[in-house]
Amino acid sequence: MIVSVARNSSVMGGGIISSSYLPKGKVDVEPIAYVSPSGDWKGLSCYQMDSGGESPGCKEFDRDYLSKPHDYTVVSADGQGATVHVNRMQLDDECFGIYGKGTFSGAFIREAAVAAESAEIFTTGPSARRLPESEAAPVRKAFAAKVGKKLDTTKELRVYAVTLEGLSLFVFQRAYQDFANKPEYKQNNGDSLGLIFAIGRMDQGHFRLLFWKENTEDENEQILGLIHLKNGRDFLVSTESDPETSSFRVYGIRDGRFGLVFTGGGGGC
Repeated sequence: MIVSVARNSSVMGGGIISSSYLPKGKVDVEPIAYVSPSGDWKGLSCYQMDSGGESPGCKEFDRDYLSKPHDYTVVSADGQGATVHVNRMQLDDECFGIYGKGTFSGAFIREAAVAAESAEIFTTGPSARRLPESEAAPVRKAFAAKVGKKLDTTKELRVYAVTLEGLSLFVFQRAYQDFANKPEYKQNNGDSLGLIFAIGRMDQGHFRLLFWKENTEDENEQILGLIHLKNGRDFLVSTESDPETSSFRVYGIRDGRFGLVFTGGGGGC
């Protein structure tokens, strides 16, 4: 089982809300999916709806898994190695989601991370590195030239360097939490800026766009963490939310090509 853990309540809070932090040693926890040692992802049975819109697997999942205590180990960079303990997780019958409150020890979690119930299949690896402005500026300029009018402005656009199975990539992120607390955006709640999440790479001096999040108005996506399996598979995990729903996305390499390999979890009202 792979779960998301966050001290920053805005990461998994649903909708678009400003950052706030849980008390010391406390985290929010949400299950994402199962991943096998070979790197295959499987969604939770609780989210598989039948033709009538019901999810018969939820009661069984609640009884057999959610109602029991669990310990998870952080396998992404922020707080790597920390132990997260959850007494139980709850089903949200109204919003079709699963949530829990946990405690952590052994390492400090600053913002949010990815944790696993069986850490033995994971290894350490490079994290998502936010580029300093001197490095980000030329990459941001190449990205802006490529996407053209789809990009409103380069203001508050963060650039991260990530490596997945030897492939060097850039992630461009403008999440609501990245700028909402700044005085110049508070007055209009950041409505003047689009919410950007895109991934690309430089190839022989040219920028190649590999992923662009189409909904830039109210779909807020941000990096949760990079995870690395011992078999050599690497994955970038993000969390996405809009005013009514939330989910997780996993990006990786499949058949030699970069792409979205899993989406699921979360919930929606």
